[in-house]
Amino acid sequence: MTQPLPRFTLPLAPEDFLARHWQRAPLFMPGAAAGLAHPDADTLAGLALEPEVESRLIQGAGDGPWSLEQGPLEAERFAELGERDWTLLVQSVDHYLTEVSLLLDDFRFLPGWRLEDIMISYAAEGGSVGPHYDQYDVFLVQAAGRRHWRLGPECDDSSRLRGDVPLKMLADMPVTGEHIAGPGDVLYLPPGVAHHGVALDSDCITWSVGFRAPDYRDLLAEMVAETLADAAPTLYRDAGRVAPADPGRLEAGEREAMLEQALGLFDRAAARNALARWLSTPRQSGLDFLIDPAHIRAADSDAVLVRHGGVRLLVADDTAWLNGEPWPLHGGQLALAGLLARQRRYTDKELAAVLDADGRALLDHWMDQGYFAEL
Repeated sequence: MTQPLPRFTLPLAPEDFLARHWQRAPLFMPGAAAGLAHPDADTLAGLALEPEVESRLIQGAGDGPWSLEQGPLEAERFAELGERDWTLLVQSVDHYLTEVSLLLDDFRFLPGWRLEDIMISYAAEGGSVGPHYDQYDVFLVQAAGRRHWRLGPECDDSSRLRGDVPLKMLADMPVTGEHIAGPGDVLYLPPGVAHHGVALDSDCITWSVGFRAPDYRDLLAEMVAETLADAAPTLYRDAGRVAPADPGRLEAGEREAMLEQALGLFDRAAARNALARWLSTPRQSGLDFLIDPAHIRAADSDAVLVRHGGVRLLVADDTAWLNGEPWPLHGGQLALAGLLARQRRYTDKELAAVLDADGRALLDHWMDQGYFAEL
């Protein structure tokens, strides 16, 4: 039996969602997702054994005790866990399983660079990560089993955390709303909203579609580093100066002149490159896991090409940024790169509309590098 590809359908007009809920208010969407049978628990456990995969194992409930183990895990570890109160979290599953990444095509009501990755959790009955909040938007997609979600108030860095657990767990979370999520139900949470999910079944799988929220401090550091990468040393000079009235003081004029000289090194073109590089760099590096073309082809017979789940691609001006690397575009390459950046699988008709000789050469090169694959 062919497994359908994952799908998400926003149950209201995108403009209504963006105006009323995005970064403003939670939204529970019953039956908004489908095609979530893969990966199953065994596949997730197998990923957690791999050294290049980021995974965590959390045990505990209520007042504790709680424990946290970082992957990679040993296969024997799962036999020791028992039947309750543990959760396995596997980060960036879309990076490793390309068919999982295809769910992200259904979030085109937001810019592609805003998406981060898909984390998937498997929990035994009672499994949880405790009451907490995230600093980014998240869509919590229930794939199997049921999860009881309790929602709380908006939190920030001043919210009190428990000091007796190895997790960023809230010390207190007043309950402001509750939902029971079954297969296909989706819960959207804006940044900062407290939430606590507990598995009600022994086979509870939840996909977490997380969003990239750049920290301006990190962006500024990247921009400065890019600006200075090729800059020649520029030392302070003060030939022809006059003797100071007070040698123990830094005079305001000298201070401002030095600031002007230093800030004058900042190059906006280099800063724009740094921004595009940062936004197009995936959370995980490398293309270590191969695409499964048979699964995708069987589920979508019209698709002839797919983007590897480990590829981030965006277009800025006349440059494609692919996994942090710039590719200047010319001729029909711009139209091709636009298509490849907008979605993750492609039909013959879509490709024929944008492919010319220049575009064909670029696409062939990207396919040779493993960024795209024929189906």
